[in-house]
Amino acid sequence: MNNNLSFWERSNLLNFDLIVVGGGIVGHFTALFYAQKHPEAYVAILERGLLPSGASTKNAGFACFGSIAELEDDIEAMGPEATVGLVMKRYEGLRLLRETLGDGAIDYKEVGGYELTWESVDLERVAFFNDLLEPALGARPYSDATAQLRSFGFGPSVKGLVKNSLEGTIHTGKMMRALQRKVAQAGVQTFTQTKVLGVDDGGDNVHVRVQAGENEVVFEAGKVAICTNAFAKDLLPDAVLEPGRGMVLVSKPLQGFNLEGSFHYHNGYHYFRTEESRLILGGGRQLDKAGETTTAAGLNPKIKAQLIEDMEAIVGPGRNLEVDYMWSGTMAFGPNKQPIVERVSPRVVAGVRLGGMGVAVGAGIGHQLSQLLDN
Repeated sequence: MNNNLSFWERSNLLNFDLIVVGGGIVGHFTALFYAQKHPEAYVAILERGLLPSGASTKNAGFACFGSIAELEDDIEAMGPEATVGLVMKRYEGLRLLRETLGDGAIDYKEVGGYELTWESVDLERVAFFNDLLEPALGARPYSDATAQLRSFGFGPSVKGLVKNSLEGTIHTGKMMRALQRKVAQAGVQTFTQTKVLGVDDGGDNVHVRVQAGENEVVFEAGKVAICTNAFAKDLLPDAVLEPGRGMVLVSKPLQGFNLEGSFHYHNGYHYFRTEESRLILGGGRQLDKAGETTTAAGLNPKIKAQLIEDMEAIVGPGRNLEVDYMWSGTMAFGPNKQPIVERVSPRVVAGVRLGGMGVAVGAGIGHQLSQLLDN
């Protein structure tokens, strides 16, 4: 352990005021907000992969806070008051993301979010959720957009559309690049391909054991933030969460193919949009929840077949869309969609279990953690 390290490395290059474990959205925002408040502090991010390993750069680029079907599930699990609070956490998180990085840098487009329905839109249902959210949002986001169906060219099984006018899309790659640049400008040092094996809050500092290549190295820090989401049980075995893998496919470019909006169906489990004349279609975890409760990368044949069928029958019938490639990312879920933001020991905090809404809540959780680190 710490073999073949020089005096200079041992005495100065492994010691930080704050170490953030996890280089995704939450980890980067935690490091950014803390470093901006404490410009003299030495801050490091430790990321197990070459690129973020969970879902921060594996998602479909949705800037959303919930379709009506999803919010119905939330009300059943948490009640209306907690659901409104969760919606606002997502909405304010998206606003903080945009304010911090800039709409141009993340290619944010408020093109609306659409929920596909298999029967005519229930206007009473729409009115109920507008009434529920209007006092908090100051707006009535939902409306019947069925008149737009013809322009989108969806399959005949789609009978209605409910629009959320406050939702949109971002470019996930541009978002992460802008975030990495800001973090670097704030003086934060990032280590990739650096898997954390353990965090020990004892003695004068927190000891962070790391697997770096063939070597095991121990970092020391005054404070540690654990932001590993789906991988949190590696360091927090008692955390109440389960990983949930999500699959996404992208089609080959099709000239003139552009669906303006972000789209959801099957209670938010399926979602799609276009980017650069390509279809980006993902989801289907509910088709095999047991098989998708894993942190392993991979493609589920059953879900892959369903996504391709949906591409041909629901999203783009008659367009001759062809799959170019596919990938998967790993999220974290619990008994409800409330994230875990807590102190786990005197000098260690955690922000995990984002419930598949990392883009929406990530910046806000990072801000919460930076404040918790100061208390």
